[in-house]
Amino acid sequence: MPKGIALTEEAQQQRRKEIFSASVHLFIEKGFTETTMREIATAAGIGKSTLYDYYQSKDEILTSYYENELRRITERAQKISQKDLSNIEKLSEIMYMHLEYLMENKDYFWKLSIESQRLSAESQEKIQKKRHFYQDMLQTIIEEGIRSGEFGSINATLAARSIFTLLSIAAFTSRPTGTPQEMLNDILAIFFEGIRA
Repeated sequence: MPKGIALTEEAQQQRRKEIFSASVHLFIEKGFTETTMREIATAAGIGKSTLYDYYQSKDEILTSYYENELRRITERAQKISQKDLSNIEKLSEIMYMHLEYLMENKDYFWKLSIESQRLSAESQEKIQKKRHFYQDMLQTIIEEGIRSGEFGSINATLAARSIFTLLSIAAFTSRPTGTPQEMLNDILAIFFEGIRA
């Protein structure tokens, strides 16, 4: 695009997606620290100066990627939370939706989670705020379930946090006992019913 001709909002969003895609593939292939901004620009088919019009650093690119993904999955979960369902049904549907997301993005999620540990403390804090927003939404559903009598008097904060651990087991365990969906079926039974006889 010649200088002086402004891109439409749609074209800018498309350019950002291209930069995201190029960056993510390089981060996975070479590592976050080892990848340079010049390599990202080349992979995205743009000049380095154009890249800086969109992102000032690799840190900003990877942080934006995580914020975008967390926003997408939180929006899906919010739609489920607004359905006319019991709180157990809401949590179950959210967990199945989240598992499906993890399986669709398994390679990206696992490898980029490792690379994200190299982000600055400030960037990790921004990502953590998005995660906490999602977690707080799950906690609200659990608290509503406690008030309605669906759940016992439990620690809603710990219950909400444990959901992420349980989903990781279903998606990433090295010792599967079935398909991810079958394992989540068992996990939900344990989560909602416990193991007491």
